[in-house]
Amino acid sequence: MKFRKKILSFSLILFSFALHSNELRLNLGLWLGELEPELQPRFFYDDLIEGRGIGRLNLEWTNKTTYTLYPLGIQYLIPAMGNRLVFGANFIGFYPEYKYNGISFNPIYVSIVELKNFGINDIEGEIGYQASSGSVIFTPKIGSRFHRQTFEYNELTIGELIGFSFGDNQFKANALGTYFGIDLQFRLQNNLSLVGEYLNTAFFPGFSGNMEYKNSSIYLGDNSFKLSITNQSSSYEVKIERFKVGMLYDINATNHIEFGIRTEIQKHSYPGYFNLPVVISNTGANIALDTLFEIITDYIFWQQEQEQKKGLLYFAFRFDLK
Repeated sequence: MKFRKKILSFSLILFSFALHSNELRLNLGLWLGELEPELQPRFFYDDLIEGRGIGRLNLEWTNKTTYTLYPLGIQYLIPAMGNRLVFGANFIGFYPEYKYNGISFNPIYVSIVELKNFGINDIEGEIGYQASSGSVIFTPKIGSRFHRQTFEYNELTIGELIGFSFGDNQFKANALGTYFGIDLQFRLQNNLSLVGEYLNTAFFPGFSGNMEYKNSSIYLGDNSFKLSITNQSSSYEVKIERFKVGMLYDINATNHIEFGIRTEIQKHSYPGYFNLPVVISNTGANIALDTLFEIITDYIFWQQEQEQKKGLLYFAFRFDLK
């Protein structure tokens, strides 16, 4: 299934177990929605503005449909003061296959870019306290989340120049931080409940890590060649906000269906990012770009926050084994 400007991100979002009084819960779901990558506008402007002129025009990224592996979540519910402590761990992974083309006019060429083995992985570990009041069950929770984004950059250039990527062209970014959240369940009828979740990292600033990006390309023309080598590194900061609103229907005592809206908004930035590629050609070796101008554009294109939103509708089954 293909979309030009939208993605249908399929996510088997929750495969979780809960243990309490010989109770085991198994949840399996599907998450559909959009995922616009925060790197797309960064690559667009970084390639468009080259030195003090116009570089390459990148077209819209394609193949934005994403599939997850089977996210795994484990929860242990322990009786505590008439309620329950909840210990949990979750894994969610998105694996799109991004591709796009770039057009340059001086000289004229077309670049075919593929971001191979693209992966966005998140691991969560949390503890919560599940309490109830009448028909309402609420579980405030605090957790730690490890976020990782990786891919391999691969480019083929065709035109007045012939170019291609070679060597280790890896992008690796990871961040670790703490979040606060709450799960809610409001029973409307004996077999029907309104459920919700809210999660935010804003209560605990410092969700951060580091980024490394290596990119090497060689270009060949009439009696000329050019070798471009970059090795960027920076800090990596992420802010995450997630919410879910849905309905939980009890088919019977052990089988349940849940459906609704689930959305996660991530804000990414790369403080300290600075890129001055080394260019080796038949005329010698040099630093390719104007240093002061590169500092300014790196701040605008990379160190500022970009938003990435994923998800919309979700549908899940839950099986209780006792």
